[in-house]
Amino acid sequence: MPQKMPIWAVLVSMIDRPGAATANITAYPRWRWLLPVMLITAAVAGSPALNAPLLAVQARQVMAEQMARMPAEQARLIAPQLEQFQQPHVVAGTAAATTLVGLLLGWLIQAVALYFGVLIAGGELEFKRILAVLPWLSLPFALEFMLQAIFAMTQGHLVVNQGLSYLVSVGKPMEDARNLTYVALSQLTLFRLWHWVLVNALLRNAAKLTGGTVTVVTLVYAALGLGLQLVLAALSGMLNPQ
Repeated sequence: MPQKMPIWAVLVSMIDRPGAATANITAYPRWRWLLPVMLITAAVAGSPALNAPLLAVQARQVMAEQMARMPAEQARLIAPQLEQFQQPHVVAGTAAATTLVGLLLGWLIQAVALYFGVLIAGGELEFKRILAVLPWLSLPFALEFMLQAIFAMTQGHLVVNQGLSYLVSVGKPMEDARNLTYVALSQLTLFRLWHWVLVNALLRNAAKLTGGTVTVVTLVYAALGLGLQLVLAALSGMLNPQ
């Protein structure tokens, strides 16, 4: 078993030595998940709080696009009710809460996927240890949240098209959200690629998988994550038809 690294050394090693870092976290998992959870929570709460006015403008645009497809009388009746949900503090709070809940559910789903992936591939890594390391593997997304918040504050507008989704965007948020190609390309960001690199390091150094097995399990994990996003987008499109 490796010597226990200080928590801040683990944090730095997630950048330059992810293999050693993930192996150390899984060897000594107790309470070490708390630091990345705190960092991610701060980023998730801070990003919408800093950009609440811009988020409110975006919410109004989406609502306007939806109401434009309604009968005029129905749109007139519900407009006052929707107005309260477009206030900056409501939009920011909803965005933060939704993202946090999504992250928690995501960690659980990812832990199950990785556990069975490791088990099927012949590796050994307890479920509780995988669950403890997942917040560390999600640190790239915390950095993404904060960088996007800084971008929005300095440029005066939100990042609209994530990843490579700008290649197929039609400039209408509701239509883009129903386009599965758009959704798939939006997942191809540098931060998600970094996340997959960390997952690969975990499988190689903590689960002790070798060679092509590591690559296969990593690709299956990435494909499952992408597939889940496409399923959610398809369900959303069914509930909100054109």
